[in-house]
Amino acid sequence: MADASEKRTCAELLEQARSTGTITDAHGTPRPINSEINGRFCAALSGIVAREQPKLVIEIGMACGFSTLAILTTLPEGSRLLSIDPFQHQDYHGLGHAMVSRSDRALAHTLIEEPDYLALPRLLGEGTIADLVYIDGMHTFDYVALDAFYADKLINVGGIIAFNDCGFRSIHKFLNYFVKHRDYEEIDVGLAPDYRGGNPLITVSRQLTGRSNQDRYFRKKSDWEPPHNYFKSF
Repeated sequence: MADASEKRTCAELLEQARSTGTITDAHGTPRPINSEINGRFCAALSGIVAREQPKLVIEIGMACGFSTLAILTTLPEGSRLLSIDPFQHQDYHGLGHAMVSRSDRALAHTLIEEPDYLALPRLLGEGTIADLVYIDGMHTFDYVALDAFYADKLINVGGIIAFNDCGFRSIHKFLNYFVKHRDYEEIDVGLAPDYRGGNPLITVSRQLTGRSNQDRYFRKKSDWEPPHNYFKSF
C-alpha cells in the first residue's frame, strides 16, 4: 500500500487506468482491465454524488474499481462508501481495492467481501441508512431484485437507487416491475438514452421496447409498499 506522500487523486488513477488499459495489483503486477463502467457513466455517478452530498453510499459490485473511484472523487469529507464484492480478490485480483488503496480517499472506503444476500440483510439489521445505492452486481433477474429489495429498505424517502447495465434484458425486465411495485421517480443525470445493439435488428428491438443501455437513477418518493396480493403486469 502506498504511503501518504504517494497518494493520488481518484481522477488521476482513473485516467491512468483508462490510458494504459491496465491496473497494477497490490504485488506490483500490471494486469489488464476486464470490467469497468465507461467515462460517461463515471461522470454521471460523480455528478449525482456531488449534487446529493450523501453521507453513506453503498455499491454492489466493485470489480476493477471504476465506479468506486467515481463515487470517491466527489464524496463529501466525512462521508463513507461501502463496496460489496465477494469476487474482488477471487476474480479481479484485488484491482479495485488496490486502486482505492493508492488514492487520497482510501480512508473513506470499506470493502465488504461477502455475497450481497449476506451483506445487505446484515447491514439492514445493524440499522444502516444509505443515501445512494449503486447496483452493478450479478445481472440475473433474481439477484437484481434482491439488491433492489434491500436497497429500498436501506434508504430513506428521498434516497436514490441507481442501476448499471440497464440494456440487459434481465435488468430492463426488473425495472419494468420495480416502477410498478414501488413508489419511485426516475431522475435525469445527464445520460441520453442509448439503444445501440450488436446489429441493426437488435437496435430496432431495443428502440421498440425502450431497452436503453445507459445507467438509470430512481429517487424514492415514499415508503409505500403494495398489499400482500398486489400485482401489475410487467
